[in-house]
Amino acid sequence: PVDAMRGELDRDALFELSNNIKQNGLINPITVRPVGKRFEVVAGHRRLCPCKNAALIKIKCVVRDLDDNKSFEIIAAENLERVDVDPVDEANFLTKYLQKTEKTIPEIAKSVRRSVAYVESRLAVGQMPDYMQNYLKTGQIKLGVALALMQIENDTQRHVWVDMAVRDSVSVAQAEYWLHGWKMDQLPGGEL
Repeated sequence: PVDAMRGELDRDALFELSNNIKQNGLINPITVRPVGKRFEVVAGHRRLCPCKNAALIKIKCVVRDLDDNKSFEIIAAENLERVDVDPVDEANFLTKYLQKTEKTIPEIAKSVRRSVAYVESRLAVGQMPDYMQNYLKTGQIKLGVALALMQIENDTQRHVWVDMAVRDSVSVAQAEYWLHGWKMDQLPGGEL
């Protein structure tokens, strides 16, 4: 797909899926849509890669005539329910969705069956510096911790706090406490 939600696929999981497909065949067909003279995978690109590795020349697919909006909705429905999609991939996907469809955040929230706060938090992840996104992708920091510490405006200070949060595996409550302390220090004459 042009706008896949997952940035990277787990090689080991793909190898296991490839072996399973070799033994049992492709159980669920992929969904594609016509785009020009070709077809774009809308749902099932994670199944398509192992099919190629299993040397399957033909696989089952469902062909649907979909516009970009409906295609994004299907990709979201297919992936947002999965545990292995990280917040950075969700952020990138929702940002593309917002840009390509020109929908409002409440409209996107409704189409992906999530709250406005959920969509806004993922869009905030897209604004985070690379080091924070890398920590989120690798699971070294919780989303709530990253969202709290993102409010520290000075990037040098933020980087120090984020590195400490990763080192100490802090909770969201602890990160919010740190943020409160930082905000107090920003007030004229403010100190904890």
